[in-house]
Amino acid sequence: MALDTEWIQQQLQNIIQAPFTILPWCPEMIAEGQPAESAVPDKSFVRDSKIYFPFRAVAGELAAFAVEAKHLTDRERKLIEALLWNMEQFWQDGTGTQRPDNPVYAEEEQMRRFGQWLIQQAGNLQNKEEVPDELGLRDSLSACMVPIVLTGEGTQGGAIAYTQLHRLLSSYFGGNVLLTPLDEQSWLIMAKKELLLGTDDDRDKDVETRDADFTESLEEVLTAFSLGLYELIANEWVGVFHLAVSKPSIPLQSLPEELNLLWETIHLGKIFHVTEHIHFSWELHLERLLNRIPKEQRVQFLEQVMRSSVILEDTETMATLDIFFQLDCNVSETAKRLYVHRNTLIYRLDKIKQETGLDVRTFNDAVLVKLFLLLYKVTKRK
Repeated sequence: MALDTEWIQQQLQNIIQAPFTILPWCPEMIAEGQPAESAVPDKSFVRDSKIYFPFRAVAGELAAFAVEAKHLTDRERKLIEALLWNMEQFWQDGTGTQRPDNPVYAEEEQMRRFGQWLIQQAGNLQNKEEVPDELGLRDSLSACMVPIVLTGEGTQGGAIAYTQLHRLLSSYFGGNVLLTPLDEQSWLIMAKKELLLGTDDDRDKDVETRDADFTESLEEVLTAFSLGLYELIANEWVGVFHLAVSKPSIPLQSLPEELNLLWETIHLGKIFHVTEHIHFSWELHLERLLNRIPKEQRVQFLEQVMRSSVILEDTETMATLDIFFQLDCNVSETAKRLYVHRNTLIYRLDKIKQETGLDVRTFNDAVLVKLFLLLYKVTKRK
């Protein structure tokens, strides 16, 4: 397999929103002011109001991407140079295989082997094994780290390159991260706790309040970091992505269990919160419990609790209840979030009471409706 120049061309056009052409190399392409016999430049150059990006395609054959100079900023030009240079390093021999002597390639192979071992361990927790010494990861896995699972569906152009994703993550977290491929569309990301939360000195608080404040700030920081990470990845690649995030732990002690928890978190998130793409393990305790209830008991509960569920099939009603519960059943805040008058919201809640016999403004009925909605989602999907 050779370097997929057409795929690169399409990606550049999608990102820059400008036409790129692929041209065979010829001496006339040399930058203005240089003799035709000059060597092929390592970087891009301008000629006749176009920017040319030289690269080697199949079996070392020279070619160039060309685009009108007016479409690129200096920053974009440098990024494209770096992209093409990086891809050439892995495809120099034209065979479509990465160079085995490349240290980045060696790291990727190491992490792939670790991913295979980890999946086996996660599927057989009764026979736990220690991390193999030949992987050389014991020291790295002894630190307290935040585990994140990233999954992609329908990513354009197939699997995302390990090196590209690793570089993006290292830049975002501001330090090195462990990136473990689980399959073609799933990765385990582990970042040291300090990269997200800072050191103990950064959190120097009064001893009596430090632990409580830290617990609160931990979830807030993880939420903010995850939101930024998701937006970064979603803007970088085309596809549907999901993130599952857990609290910091020491991978060497509990990583197979953490991986199972993160997989379950994504599964539950897709069932119960279909519009969301970031799922936190500590926010799905109720969903985790309800998902384990046998189907017969779920159906029985649904039939007994509500005399009519037709109204819950209305999208406006479902959206109203979702926001209402998110905002702790606060009528005024819910009306603001929905951009409706308070009386309009009260009318909707009265209509729900009339149809179902349950008033979600009371605690007991709100709990029943919340449970009903969650069980309805999982039962309908299964």
